Amino acid sequence: MPKKKRIADRNERLPSPMFDMGTMPYIEMLGNRRITVEGSTGVLLYDSESIKINTCKTVISFCGRGMTLKCISSSCVEIEGFVTDINFLS
Repeated sequence: MPKKKRIADRNERLPSPMFDMGTMPYIEMLGNRRITVEGSTGVLLYDSESIKINTCKTVISFCGRGMTLKCISSSCVEIEGFVTDINFLS
């Protein structure tokens, strides 16, 4: 009998491709309400309608309503709010 391939569960987080992509940021979105950016090098702008995150390769701009930074660490930023627009600035 052939072996069955294991398919990841819905709640299981896949390994971060950050190591495979070098210095590219890794962005994870939960709808348009929560965003996690791994590979951040700093927050450039923060107010309730706009947040700009610096990464090694680009600046990522998030626009919306009720935007808040829920968690900031040395390389990860978590944003909550109603996100309406995402731009990648070089």
